[in-house]
Amino acid sequence: MSSFRFAPARFPHAPPGAAAFAAKAWILPISLSAAGLAIIVGSPVFGWFPVVRLAAVIVPVLAGAVIAAAPWRWNDREWELVASWTPSRRVLGTGVAVAAALLSWIVYSRFQAGGINAVDFTIYFDRPLYQTSLGRWYFVESTDDARFDYLTHLAVHAYWILLPLAALYWIHATPLWLLGLSVVAVVAGGVHVYRIVRLLGFSGVLAAGAALAFLLNDNTARTLNYGFHAEVLYAWFVPWAIDAGLRRARGSYLAAVTATVLVKEDAVFPLFALAMALALTAGPRMRWRDRLIFFAAPVALALVNLALFYVVAVPALSPRGDVMYSYFWSSHGPTPWDAARGMVRDPRALLAGAIASGFLAIVLARHSFLPLLGWRWIAGLAPLVLLYGASDNEQVRAFGIYYAMPLVPFLVIGSAQGARRVAGMLWRPARAEVAAAGLVLASALAVGLGYSLRPWKPEVRHVTDALARIPDGSVVLVQSGLYPHAGYEDRFRLLAPHSLRDPRHAGAVLLLAPEVSGYPFARDERDCLAALPTLGGMPAGLVAVRLDAGAHRCAPGRGAPASR
Repeated sequence: MSSFRFAPARFPHAPPGAAAFAAKAWILPISLSAAGLAIIVGSPVFGWFPVVRLAAVIVPVLAGAVIAAAPWRWNDREWELVASWTPSRRVLGTGVAVAAALLSWIVYSRFQAGGINAVDFTIYFDRPLYQTSLGRWYFVESTDDARFDYLTHLAVHAYWILLPLAALYWIHATPLWLLGLSVVAVVAGGVHVYRIVRLLGFSGVLAAGAALAFLLNDNTARTLNYGFHAEVLYAWFVPWAIDAGLRRARGSYLAAVTATVLVKEDAVFPLFALAMALALTAGPRMRWRDRLIFFAAPVALALVNLALFYVVAVPALSPRGDVMYSYFWSSHGPTPWDAARGMVRDPRALLAGAIASGFLAIVLARHSFLPLLGWRWIAGLAPLVLLYGASDNEQVRAFGIYYAMPLVPFLVIGSAQGARRVAGMLWRPARAEVAAAGLVLASALAVGLGYSLRPWKPEVRHVTDALARIPDGSVVLVQSGLYPHAGYEDRFRLLAPHSLRDPRHAGAVLLLAPEVSGYPFARDERDCLAALPTLGGMPAGLVAVRLDAGAHRCAPGRGAPASR
């Protein structure tokens, strides 16, 4: 095997000259790695390509490594050595650091390219946390939906765990805190996935492949491409809980479960999946007391949180005392309770909705349907899949943007088990472990758009300068692709259809950029707004106009979200 034979002490049977041959063979993957690194770093900064897909960079590097390693030449002993490889702490630490650096660069580059839109990143997370740091608890100022303006978002979602993050804004108010937290959550989840696969008795090679699949699959990428959403914390806390549960580490398990409960009111669904997965894989070996802790406690805590949120928080904080996202399932009933009864009465329609949803075509397809063979890890996802499949909201039903994130830990673990089962039917154990690792990773990279890098936009860098040129005291309605870069002044508000009609904004200034995302406005609507009376002296690529009666001609509506 060429990747090992240049180490004759380890493989004394290596033929003469094998070391030199192996060294030459590795020139290809090393060169591809260097070129890939240059593209990943240089293209966003210098604008070499309009878009770079990470998979298009990684796949050639991996293919070059396979060619250099030449596994078709390995003998049984060499397969066993590879399958028995266990990375040292130093290797793991280096891998974690590289993964964190890569994902941080991708997320930061998307931010500088205007690819992270204010909806939902700025309006529901960044600015509310800044407001919390000022003592206004998770207060939302302006949004793309008038129902949620000037209201604490705790009336909408139970984001309890986010409140302590406001302390970071006392140090320095910047959206980079949340972008960094997204990366930390995903990388930490990857570490736990590695540990979980090892705890299940699989090799270090397969565990490493599963961890990389967790980081790189399209379901995770859709979430990170979005910037930050509370669901990204499930990527950390759910694998943490699984890891602790398999080790019977009660304290760590309860801490992970509590953290999961505090993410959002829907935590009952991933925690039910957690309890089911542990019951199906480790339950028969547990005593009844452990079963209460590891199976019943997570669901009970989540149900208590859900009940307190609906019965106490929502009536106290919501303007009309109702659940403000009930319209997501309004075809089944006007309230969550009515909708639940409506869905239960028609189980066939519920099942049909789940089948027609994005679960099969989008979510499972991103793992080549391998989790179906590791079904014990995904059986507990059924309630969440049925609920999302029944939604009237297209993004929820399609498991779009961040909605698939709670499922990903279970899917990746199930995928590792499924890949090992497939490989085990074709090869001996050592070969099967290595082949399964390749299959898990290939399935994560081959399907879906994944991570993308686009050129940084100078308009984004110049937002602060442009706002400084607008007279003090003027309300500024900022285009959604620019709003994450606008800072935190109260007079800076999101440009949305209803904000144009708000009489409090009469005479406001609109800050626009034709080449940056303007959701919820379509391109022709933004062009119409840009034709209003202009204020001169703006940096290149930015346009400032004065709102007047002519704005009604622009017929603002809902355009397309920012491209991935």
